[in-house]
Amino acid sequence: MLKQRRVLIPLALAAAVCLGTAVYLLIFRNAAALEPPEEYALGEDTVESLSSVLGRENSGELTDMETPDTADAAASSGAGSIPVEAYYYTYQKLETGGESVRQYVERLTAEEGGFRIVDENGAVTDPPNYADEEGLVSLAKAASEDGWLLRMDISWTAENCQITLTRPEGTVSEAKTEKEPMTYVEAVDFLKSLSPAKLGLEAESLRDYSVYPMDGAVLVDGILCLKLQVYLPHEAGQANVIAGTYLLSGDKTHLYLLEDGAVRSLPL
Repeated sequence: MLKQRRVLIPLALAAAVCLGTAVYLLIFRNAAALEPPEEYALGEDTVESLSSVLGRENSGELTDMETPDTADAAASSGAGSIPVEAYYYTYQKLETGGESVRQYVERLTAEEGGFRIVDENGAVTDPPNYADEEGLVSLAKAASEDGWLLRMDISWTAENCQITLTRPEGTVSEAKTEKEPMTYVEAVDFLKSLSPAKLGLEAESLRDYSVYPMDGAVLVDGILCLKLQVYLPHEAGQANVIAGTYLLSGDKTHLYLLEDGAVRSLPL
């Protein structure tokens, strides 16, 4: 019995050491800073890394990553591997996660970078608000292989960010920005919804005024506008007296007063 105990004690110690080493390595991998790469690689496609764009001193610490190298190492060790079409890099201790991401995205979406900000369907969209404490922005461009995209999904928190690279099938599509042209009725209703003060009129409301659209359009500073005339309320012995002539852009963001052949912008 004593001999058996002497054999079991070293085995138990060895097991404890191995377990402790495994736990330490797992913690170390997740907590310790790794050597950041100069570029990210996915197949034959490469992208400038966060640390390459912002500089080592401004890009925090790379604390975790899955790359082609780590995937191959995991596969050869029998631990399995992640799909070859998805890799990620996790950075911590950034001074400001959103601002760091903004600077990085601006570099990648510059002409030489070739990326576009896209939505979940790969359509071009507006950038997010990088001032938010947490957020996500997605970038995409044509991959080296026809019919495939190189996509980057970048999420951030106050001090961290994670960059995920994938290669989905598809193309970057332009956002649909075409809008139905403004109708005469919409233009009249919009103008009558404004306060008389905005139009330079001395009245409490435009309820009794008449607004008529004129045929044709007018170009002001490269902006196509619809011409509208506002008439004073009918009074005894008075009819069809013009109170003002206005030019309204199709997106309703520009309004001008046409007076004595001159055009003056009115604030909206």
